[in-house]
Amino acid sequence: MSPPKALLLLCAFALSLTMTLASSAIEILSVTAEQREALGIVVDKAQPKNLVPRPRLPGRITLPNSRVRLVTVRASAVLVSPLVAVGDSVTTGQELARLESPVFVSWQRDYIQALSQHDLARATADRERQLAAEGIIAGRRAAESTALLRDARSRLEEQRQALSLSGMTKQEIARLAKTHRLNPTVVLRAAISGVVLEQYARAGERLDAGGALYRIGDLEALTVEIHTPLDIAHSLEKGTRFSLPQEGALGEVVAIGREIHSLDQGVLVRGEIKEGTARLRPGQFVRVQFETARSEGSAFAVPSTAVVHANDQAWLFVQVDGGFAPVRVEVIGGSGSETVLVGSLTDDTLFAIRGTAALKAHWLANGGPEG
Repeated sequence: MSPPKALLLLCAFALSLTMTLASSAIEILSVTAEQREALGIVVDKAQPKNLVPRPRLPGRITLPNSRVRLVTVRASAVLVSPLVAVGDSVTTGQELARLESPVFVSWQRDYIQALSQHDLARATADRERQLAAEGIIAGRRAAESTALLRDARSRLEEQRQALSLSGMTKQEIARLAKTHRLNPTVVLRAAISGVVLEQYARAGERLDAGGALYRIGDLEALTVEIHTPLDIAHSLEKGTRFSLPQEGALGEVVAIGREIHSLDQGVLVRGEIKEGTARLRPGQFVRVQFETARSEGSAFAVPSTAVVHANDQAWLFVQVDGGFAPVRVEVIGGSGSETVLVGSLTDDTLFAIRGTAALKAHWLANGGPEG
């Protein structure tokens, strides 16, 4: 269509609109087929929406406490050889570091002594139990020997647990019991499979008891902490689904905080990522979008280009016989290219999704909304 002809159609549209608004109690913008083509008006149907997308909220990716392990030393030691670094993947039981500690040597000696005392107590208890059965000694004496054996067994188990906590495996403890050979080297191993998130010490550094070496996390299980306004938090419950649109991830709410933050007057909501963890890392800032069910009435999803605003209200141009009628609606959610709203709509309602700027301009030029 030539520009002069399109201009004539626009003028004709403005004139017909003025006449229609002046002669009808119901505001109808009269639009012919030619005018619709000239103005680029396109219509579509509203899509019913059971779940309403809320505005995107700031969140931070975290690791659940159950999927994090802090690797520490049980006694003062010197870090001889760190075997992994930040970013390395590790598996359960993999060696992480080698340390040397005189305290570790003394624990091994205590274990060997406890083992010898246990063997002696067991031999004594067996002998005196046999003598008591033959009537050579009193039964009380045999009972005392049995009690001493139980004490020796407890002390041996205590020393075995100390070695296990220090980093020795069952095989290494069994070898020590067999050879009685002391070893000053401590080997620390990964308790879980995951990724090394932090390293706290370097080779040659002396560490005190309880000193941290590494922090390991399982990145297959991630959570997100979401700062949530009260009005949205009230509509959430455990199991409410959410999405991270930019990262293509999905999750569910697992906990809703009860304390209100003084800075933003919101609550902290924690969610578990169920799908799409590949692009997420602990500490990463993200935008989270909840989808909540509407408690009453029907909601509809429309393209954001269909919604116009006038007098601080939202409107759609609904197709009627002979043109379009502005219908007031209430926006309740949505983001980006989609808006979720409620109003006098049905599944079959047709409304303008393109050309709305021209419709709005001529509507406002001829009075616009009342009030």
